[in-house]
Parts: sequence; C-alpha cells; structure tokens
Amino acid sequence: MKELRAAVIGCGLISKNHLKALNNVEHAVCAAVCDIIREKAEAAAEQYGIAEVYTDYREMLKNPDIDVVHICTPHHLHAQMAVDALLAGKHVLCEKPMALTEEDAKRIMEARDQSGRNLGICFQNRYNEASVYMKELLDSKELGEITGARGQVTWNRKPEYYTQSDWRGKWATEGGGVLINQAIHTFDLLQWLTCPVKTVEASISTKRLKGVIEVEDTVDILMTGENGQRLLFYASNCYVKNAPVELEIICENGSIKMIGNEVITEKNGEITKKDYSSGTVLGKDYWGSGHGFLIDDFYQCIQTGKAFPVGGEEAVVSVRLLEAVYRSAKEGTVISI
Repeated sequence: MKELRAAVIGCGLISKNHLKALNNVEHAVCAAVCDIIREKAEAAAEQYGIAEVYTDYREMLKNPDIDVVHICTPHHLHAQMAVDALLAGKHVLCEKPMALTEEDAKRIMEARDQSGRNLGICFQNRYNEASVYMKELLDSKELGEITGARGQVTWNRKPEYYTQSDWRGKWATEGGGVLINQAIHTFDLLQWLTCPVKTVEASISTKRLKGVIEVEDTVDILMTGENGQRLLFYASNCYVKNAPVELEIICENGSIKMIGNEVITEKNGEITKKDYSSGTVLGKDYWGSGHGFLIDDFYQCIQTGKAFPVGGEEAVVSVRLLEAVYRSAKEGTVISI
C-alpha cells in the first residue's frame, strides 16, 4: 500500500487525539502541522517528530506530497477549510461539527463530489465498543421496534474554559454551547441508534455561566419519529464533574441502556450487563476510545476504496438537527424536519 502523508490543521487540545492516533496507523505518517500561532505548531511538530510547520493552511494545501488533511480548528472554520482542502485534491477528516449550517455542510459534500476525494467527520463515539454492540443488537430487531429513548450528558465546564479561548462561548464562532460542543456525540448516537427524527421542540438556557458565555450551558429537547417514537435529550455543563454519559433505548420486547462504558440489556425480565471499560483511550475517559478506531478506519477506506461510514450524508443529519434545536429554542416553536 502507498504511504499516505497527513497534515493536521489546528494544534489545540483535540489535535493530540489525531496526532497520537496517526502514530498507530499503518502506511500513514503525519508530515505537517499548521496553526496560526507558530509556537503551537512548532511544539506539536517537536513532540511528534513532524518535519514541516505552517501558519497558513492555504500554503500547506499547495504541497503536492500531502494526501490527507485533518481539520482540528474552531467550529466556524471547518466548512471553508474542508472545501478548500477537498478542491486542492486532499482527503479530509474533519472534527465535529461538520459545519454550523446545513447549507455549509452541503457545500462540503459538493466539493467532495467534485474532487472525488474521501470525506470523514469525527463522530468517533460510534466506534466505541459499547456503541457498536448497541447498534448491532438494535439492528437485529431482537428487542423489537424502538418506541422511545433518552440521552443525558451532565458535565462541568469552568468559566476559565471559555475565558481562555477567543472562540468558545460565542454564537458566531462556536455555533452554540453545550449541545454543539460537549454533548454532540451523545446527541449523534441517540439519532443514529434510534430512528429518523421528524419533529424537534427544544429550550436552551444559560444558568451557571451567565455573563461568561453568549451560548447555552443547558439544553432539553423532545424529538419524535415518524412512527411516534419519543426521544428525549438533556445536557448541561453546570454539574460538579464530568459524569458518565447515559443513553437508554426502549423497545417493544425490552430495553438497552448505556451508562458510561457499561451496557445493560433487559429482555423478557432477564438482565445482562457488559462492561467495555478496558481498551486504549486516546481522549478523556468519559469521551470513549473511538478516535483511534475511527482514524484507522478512515485511512483503511482511502487505501481500499471502501466508503467511509461517517461521511457527509451521515454527519449532515446532526447539523440539520442542531439547526432545528437552536431555531426551536429561539422561536419557541416545533420544527418539522
């Protein structure tokens, strides 16, 4: 197989997950890093033994030796960077969210189609062992049809998390608060594991971080599916710790619940438990360990020509739902999808 040469744009916190994972991908090497703050790019290059450092991603895209670009920048920069990289002939793996609007997400997919290159979005929690097990069980229909579900993310973000950043906590650059940043992975799992969403009704508020952020630190959502399924979602950054994520799905013949890395299944009164706590964690332990699996799979798909499972068509669903949630909350209306 050809060795694929990668570049990472954005050398902040999340880039470390990508740089660590790239060290373990066969037939791939990280050849360049880019950040508008040269010192951050140089520090990453030194830590991971990377030869080339850029401060302008457009200059980096002119390098014909770079095959794959990882976008790890603030949310509002994702869409244009992805479009530019794809049209420069690079495969693109972009951090969540894919874009801040469905319109921008579609621009990315158009650039992908025009370029013929691969596009992937980092919804790595789909690769966690617990998530894979739940997906397989639900798809098997062993528990019958889904009737409802609920998800909950109660974490803690201190004011310093926002005040030390020039883009977090602002509508224009983060695109939202706890939902689009911290809880987006669980929100994505909820819709991925259950059913297509037809209506969205939501409310958002800023409780603990008033005066610190423009966006929400708390959100609650009711969604419905085409067959009357009711999906509830709640997230808040007001808790005292980063508690394990909870996700429960109710079916005709039983239920399945994930609490952190444990999965509890109930069928006909019989309860089974599976613990998926073991394994390499490339991020924070309450995020799961999916980054490494997702990145490896993305490169395998490039090499083999297979379609990457978390591409534009999958990721745009979450963008559409995010837009619906924020619109519903601001207008006080039920949004039809």
